[in-house]
Formats: sequence, structure tokens, C-alpha cells
Amino acid sequence: MSFGLALSGGGTKGAAHVGVLLALEEAGMRPSSIAGTSAGAIVAGLYATGTNAPALKQMVMDLSKTGMSLCDADFVNLLKAVPQLLFRHKIDITGLFKGNRLEKFLCAQTDNKNIMDANIKTIIPAVDINSGETIVYTSSLRNVDAVEGVTWKTDIPICQAIRASMAVPAVFRPKQIGDLCLVDGGVTNTLPVDLLTAAGESNVLAVDVTKEYEVPARMNIIDITTHSLSIMSTRLKELSSHGEKLLLKPQLPRESGLLTFEQMEQCMDAGYEAAQMSMAAIKAIFK
Repeated sequence: MSFGLALSGGGTKGAAHVGVLLALEEAGMRPSSIAGTSAGAIVAGLYATGTNAPALKQMVMDLSKTGMSLCDADFVNLLKAVPQLLFRHKIDITGLFKGNRLEKFLCAQTDNKNIMDANIKTIIPAVDINSGETIVYTSSLRNVDAVEGVTWKTDIPICQAIRASMAVPAVFRPKQIGDLCLVDGGVTNTLPVDLLTAAGESNVLAVDVTKEYEVPARMNIIDITTHSLSIMSTRLKELSSHGEKLLLKPQLPRESGLLTFEQMEQCMDAGYEAAQMSMAAIKAIFK
């Protein structure tokens, strides 16, 4: 039976998605379509362009040690922001990190492939902050249903779509594509089950690595952003009926967060364990 895989956002916690894919591949199961938001978009895009689960596992192990080097701080605009704040001038900075290194890394890993050349149906949402619309990049517009507030697009390097979907507000600069100023797809859709359904996939396995809201132990900008997104994703899930056939919610390390690269291997293990524990149900529904 064909099935779609929906992967939520969640920063470096998205390594759990790799663990789920490892368990699925070991069981001889591969999705026929995949949708991912933010961190989920990274895993979805890499997987759809030919990076298999063992290769993704190695990538997680490498990034757990070197991942922070991909976060290129926008020092120039950070320094300029101080007097701008003090004297109430227009503030130029749009994110702590430029995102250029990460995009270059993603383009190399995907061989700069066009999303239309993906091996399976691929869906990656982002949000245009000018219009508030959800912009969904997909490998094919065939048999795609209209969704209110959603514009479907194709024919773009998949690394650009990923970069747009993972532009967490205040953390990464928005991604400019044509007239669109794009930020994290999780602003409107943190778990894109409904987009898979709109693209014709009736059997969906969803993986949610967002955390339930907890009172922040610290109050730095990353923690504030992380917990704000946690509140937002909780509210979005309360308001929407995703319609997945099965939802996996890995038990992630308490210390894991938006940019906790050192926790990526533990998150991957948690995803693998969650899939293994539910494998009987997964096979019963999807195989």
C-alpha cells in the first residue's frame, strides 16, 4: 500500500525524522510521497532527492559535532541594530543567522536538483510574510486540490524551497524568491498532513517532534523563539484536524531544542524507538 509521510518542524529535534526513516527502511517500507515543514523540509528534501536513511544517519552524526558551523551569524547587522534600537531608527536585521552557509550545504547535498526531479512526490510549505499566504512547493501540480490560503508552486531548486521553509522568524533571515519574502512554513502549518491529503494521498503517517509548551528555564532569544513556536504549534494543532492514519510522537530528550546540535543523535534514536514501538500498527495500516 502506498502511503505519505508528514514531518513536522522542530529545529534540530527533526533528527528524529531520520530515526523513523531508518526503522521504515529496515522494515522494507518506503513512502510514496513526503511532506515536511522547516526541519521536516530538510529531511524530506534530502530523502526525496536520493539521500537514503543510512546516509541521513551519518549526516546527523556529523552535524551533531559540526552543525553549529553552518549557522552564519549576521554580525554586521547585529552590531548596527544596537544604535538603531537606542535611537529608534529603522532596524535592518531580519534574523540572527543569514542562512547562506546552510543553503549552500543543502544545495550541495541535493546536487542543486529541481524539486520536479524528486524521486517521490514532495511537498514543502513556507509562508509569504507580505501576503500571509502559505506557499507550497511541490514536485508536481498534477491532481493537487485547491486549499484556501494556499498557493501551489513548482519548478524551483529544492534547496531554495527547504531554505524558505526553515527560515524561523528572528532566527534565520527570510528567503527572498522573486516577489515572495518567505519564512518558516510552521507559521501556518507545522505538520503538513492536510497538504499531502490535498495532493491525493489518503494514507498518511505523521511524525510530530514539536514539544508541548513548558515555561522557559532561561530567557535568551533562542529560548523565547522556541517557546513562542511551541505555543503557536500547539494552538495550530488544536484548531486543525489533520486526518493522519497514524501519528508518531517520539519521546525526545528534555534538553533538545531549536539549535541543540549536540542532542541530534539522541533525537534520532528517539525517532527510531518510536517507530519500532509502533511498527506492528504501521505495518497493519500501511503495508
